[in-house]
Amino acid sequence: MAVDMTVILLSAALFVVVIFYIALEQEKRERITGIAFFIAALGGIVLYGFAYSHGKEGLFIHMSAVLRTLIDVGRMFVGMNNEAVFKEALDNTGLNGSVLVILFWTVHFLAYYSMASAAIMALGKGAIRRLRQFLLRVKNVVVIYGVNDSSLTFGRHMSSDRHNSLVYVGRADSAQESAIRQMGALLYNDDVALQPQKAFFKRLAMRNDKQMLHLYALDTNEDANIKYAVNLLKVLKEEDFDPARTDLVLLGQEEGHGGDLQVGKDHYGYGEVKSFDHAELTARLLVQKYPICNAVEFDDNGLAKADVEVLVIGFGHMGQDVLKKLVANGQFAGSSFHAHVFDPACGMIDGFFRRSYAGLLENYDVNFYPYSGQSIKFCDFLEEHAKTLTYIVIAVGNLKKGSELAYSIMELLNGYGRKLPVYQCCDDSVVCHRNHVESEYSSLHDADILYGGTMDEFAMKINHYYCGPDGSEKEQWFSSDYFSRMSCRASADFLSAYLFRLCGNQSIEISDKKMENMSITEHLRWCGFHYSMGYVRMSDEVWEKRAEEYRKEIAVGGIGRTRISKDTLDKQHACLVPWDELDTLSKKESAVTGKDTDYKQMDRDNVKVVLKLLEES
Repeated sequence: MAVDMTVILLSAALFVVVIFYIALEQEKRERITGIAFFIAALGGIVLYGFAYSHGKEGLFIHMSAVLRTLIDVGRMFVGMNNEAVFKEALDNTGLNGSVLVILFWTVHFLAYYSMASAAIMALGKGAIRRLRQFLLRVKNVVVIYGVNDSSLTFGRHMSSDRHNSLVYVGRADSAQESAIRQMGALLYNDDVALQPQKAFFKRLAMRNDKQMLHLYALDTNEDANIKYAVNLLKVLKEEDFDPARTDLVLLGQEEGHGGDLQVGKDHYGYGEVKSFDHAELTARLLVQKYPICNAVEFDDNGLAKADVEVLVIGFGHMGQDVLKKLVANGQFAGSSFHAHVFDPACGMIDGFFRRSYAGLLENYDVNFYPYSGQSIKFCDFLEEHAKTLTYIVIAVGNLKKGSELAYSIMELLNGYGRKLPVYQCCDDSVVCHRNHVESEYSSLHDADILYGGTMDEFAMKINHYYCGPDGSEKEQWFSSDYFSRMSCRASADFLSAYLFRLCGNQSIEISDKKMENMSITEHLRWCGFHYSMGYVRMSDEVWEKRAEEYRKEIAVGGIGRTRISKDTLDKQHACLVPWDELDTLSKKESAVTGKDTDYKQMDRDNVKVVLKLLEES
């Protein structure tokens, strides 16, 4: 009886494994099914061919054996077998049949598996759906709001993580439904899910102590994304779900909504928020994938050997975000930054940019040219600047037109003896064009940007330095405001590329002079980031008023809450000064607060933190 029970239990376990695998690993299912079908067909032909051919002679007998072999092989795939004829052949040959019998049933099992896979998918959608709903209880839940080509591409990458269960919310056509099933995800398109209610949260079967809830609001309608994120947040708050176990990626405005939806000391929110639009995210992908520092030559002391000169063709939404990222990532000790922007509509579309980023335009050499990238004025410009250009970006909003322009630019530069890559920013990808090399495409949905990854790990380390030793890195990260996280991300993105470019990831001796120059670069980078976020330099008058407010707070309550040198409401910062002026500012602030403030040392420590991370990675 023990043997019988063993057979029963093992058979049941194997059957459950097969059913789960067929139902849940659909990306691999078709390949595995094809292999099983091939092995079963080949094995069946060999085994039944052996059974029908042994000891039989004559043309008609062989023809009959061939037909009977093919019929029995076909019967295998509908769960039938002819064990008797096979055993008869074994008895006639006197062979030891134990291994061959196991092989016989293995081949039949593979035939059954290949057909069962198709049958289960065709007839068992309800059961499969319940299996996937069950897995929501044991895996982290990824809710993707919005069904479109981009969100489906993103979901395919997320589905490779076995720790995640994917749930799509939105309207989908038959092809999209099929794609969602193929990646092993659930699709909800009822009102309970589309306008999230408590019943939807219950459906997700979230456990507050172990599971993470990741929301990716990726609908093409940005207003709908914001509304969905807000409504789901209300449900999470009602259910008292731990904010530290949630995060949000929102297709919307960069600053406009991210900060409001992130958890704070006095309000409920998502533990982690990344808010972006396609243009901003594409520009971020550009500088991460192709850092400007890789196009700059440095001496042994970390000083840039030449100025940074960038060219941007197109100044719509994409071009404006590209320019901001280039300013923030193109600052190096030993060089000055110059930007040239070509767009025939410059004078009609740059109004909001000029008002919002006045500090950027006042502090950096940015030149606007109201000409097309195909004009003779542009060609004259290329001839004049061919030897000095560092970085070229096309952001004209049309893939074909941009590609044609890229090849024309490279051909013209070749005539002047310069081979320079041309980068093209599209709605959801970055294309790198190089001379005589196939263009390289990088999609937003293949990138580390949406996933978090090592870049945020670096950012959390930097944030931990700023916050001090009290509390863990993640606790401090969750309690930091949205702008601080963005600042840390920007620092991590830049420094990880820049320091790797200068020092690699080996533990090497860095001279004091080189360390100082790298720290100056970090300060220049920090200034570029703040100007790209709309900040301006704080005047001495404003600083003195804030210092007086701080003194009054100390006199009344013993605690000064005003950050003297930073006004986040009006986007002003006193540290937006040259490196040599930081010591004076540090001493002036220390005299008011009684604290040992050293702004230069903060930049030095930032460099040291990232150098250590690179050594450990």
